[in-house]
Amino acid sequence: MATVRGWRRLLVAVLWLPATGCGEPSRLNARCLAGDVASCTRLGDMYAFGQGVERDLGRAGEAYARACDGGAYDVCNTLGEMHAQSGPLEDGRSEALFQRACEGGSSAGCLNLGLAFAGREDYVHAVSLFERSCAAGWAPGCQQLGHSYEAGEGVRADGAKALAWYGQACDGGLVDGCVSAGTLHLAGTLVAADPASAQQFFGRAAAILDESCQSGVERDCAERDRLRARAAIAQAAAAQAGR
Repeated sequence: MATVRGWRRLLVAVLWLPATGCGEPSRLNARCLAGDVASCTRLGDMYAFGQGVERDLGRAGEAYARACDGGAYDVCNTLGEMHAQSGPLEDGRSEALFQRACEGGSSAGCLNLGLAFAGREDYVHAVSLFERSCAAGWAPGCQQLGHSYEAGEGVRADGAKALAWYGQACDGGLVDGCVSAGTLHLAGTLVAADPASAQQFFGRAAAILDESCQSGVERDCAERDRLRARAAIAQAAAAQAGR
């Protein structure tokens, strides 16, 4: 089963996790056992990423489970992703955690639960969860909703609606949303070809990646350049169409 990657709470946490002293894990563990959810979450992050401690996914999972039990529903989603990536899917633990996360208000949890339904080809239920995720402002949920309308999975195929959801994902800063919108505009299959709009969306995707490229993420530099090339191709097609 696919899960959301690159947007989850776990990746955000490592960016903000401060340097820790040698006694910090013990202090956090004591607070976590006393019921402090924030301490459980931070302790889980430390073990998940090896920040100041030896990386230990088992201990990370224990800390995340306490945080999840304490009502940190985005952490329930993170724990579900850990199970999905490292354990057998047939035991249902990851899906149960995604459901718990979604019911608690985690938009990422709703998306991952929807992907679980989609994996069983229960697209109608999947779409309802993608809608819930997108309505909460989660750009990857909007992206997946756009894909549903483009592919006709759980809904009738509708290029205009697919573009609308892809555009919303792009507005939320999701590169894939911009690229999907640009690709659909350029293909001219479900909607009339519009290379000028395709150029704009590819350009927006490249601009998003340029920020991370400038901060030193080299793989994003290569992808940015590829999208700039696609924008140039779309620009040439638009110029040709205008003659």
